[in-house]
Amino acid sequence: MQPKNQHSDDFDAVLKRVEEERSRLAVLLPDIDPGDLHAILVAIFQPWGMGRGIFVRQIRPGVYVF
Repeated sequence: MQPKNQHSDDFDAVLKRVEEERSRLAVLLPDIDPGDLHAILVAIFQPWGMGRGIFVRQIRPGVYVF
């Protein structure tokens, strides 16, 4: 078995946090596709050095795209 490195630990922590928040938010935001919600949360919770990137833009009142 290979020893874990810091990036692996960071990634595991991000995935754990994403799943916790996804479960909580899915109930509050039923109109958001579960895959989209997962992608948004991964982008938000990734540490800066891991390729974080998400862009959100409002296209009309109450409608956002990323």
